Amino acid sequence: MTAEFRAAHASGENWASVASELAELLEKEPLPSQALAFLYVSEPLAADLGSILTFLRSRLSIEHWIGTSGVGVCGSGRAYFGVPAASVMVAPFASEDFHIFEPLKTEADLDTPELQKAIDRLQPIFGLVHGDPGAPDSLGQLAELARLGSTYLVGGIASGERGAPQIADRVVDGGLSGVLFDGKTSVQVGISQACTPVGPVHRVTEGREGIVSTLDDRPALDVLKEELEADGGEQSMASGRYHAALMVPGSDTGDFVVRNLMGIDPNNHMIAISGDVQAGDAIRFVRRDGAAAEQDLRRMLADLQKRLPGKPRGALYCSCVARGPHLFGTESREMMIIRDELGDLPLTGFYGNGEICNDRFYGYTGVLTLFI
Repeated sequence: MTAEFRAAHASGENWASVASELAELLEKEPLPSQALAFLYVSEPLAADLGSILTFLRSRLSIEHWIGTSGVGVCGSGRAYFGVPAASVMVAPFASEDFHIFEPLKTEADLDTPELQKAIDRLQPIFGLVHGDPGAPDSLGQLAELARLGSTYLVGGIASGERGAPQIADRVVDGGLSGVLFDGKTSVQVGISQACTPVGPVHRVTEGREGIVSTLDDRPALDVLKEELEADGGEQSMASGRYHAALMVPGSDTGDFVVRNLMGIDPNNHMIAISGDVQAGDAIRFVRRDGAAAEQDLRRMLADLQKRLPGKPRGALYCSCVARGPHLFGTESREMMIIRDELGDLPLTGFYGNGEICNDRFYGYTGVLTLFI
């Protein structure tokens, strides 16, 4: 019989009460004899991450741990913000089925014998990574890490004003840390960007860096105005509801990376966005609000269900600090939607300062990974 994934989440007055409740919940049924545990803590407990890790490792007799801290944490049907809280999932993976790596801070770290040997042994096609927002240069190792063994990466950047500790079998910081899984590990990944398209895909015919002059050989600002008017949002250009979406080259599912609209030049009919753009790039405009967020999340979940061969064994959810109550109205609404659509399955995750899907950083997104 296949060992079960187990998960628990809890809040309390301090780290000790939270950790004790987590342990009690997880001990209600036997835990896997070999396991990898995921641990996420909310911002009020960031400084106590080491104490929580030491307590849970000893109490649950689980050696290997991975995780980080965020403004919020989540479990099945529940999210926590602004209070001491933590979420754990115990996954029945044997130690030879994964490799935990400490923060990669320079290109040289990608060439370490230990990491290279692990990649040769595991032939990974999937990995989970966490990053430090205070080390932007080292986050540049993401694409190179993904290229090693053609590994599909998910994860997120730690968030909060009380530091950004990560767990890679011990508490670490800086760079990108995480875990690579054996090539036999089966997952399905979905990404929700909380957006609804408000017009068709356009081709940038003149643009450089963050300035778009023309779309489909027409003034970019004229195209934007027409589409916002058709969407009923002419007066909302500065509201923050509308964004530019850069289409991902080669994607067969219409994937895009959302970038903010930073400004307009009414004299020259140009627009500025928060991202590099060049002539030939594909771009469209999108609307982000609560209704669009729920619609897109349910779309993503429906698409995932079509791809599932059976009920998922466990789930990881990395969402954005700008989602949660900011987009869905209440702190747990986002997680309740996931539970409503997929059922009550073992789940853990956090709300970070940026999300990772494949070899790219995103914002405002929710990245859901289902273990099959």
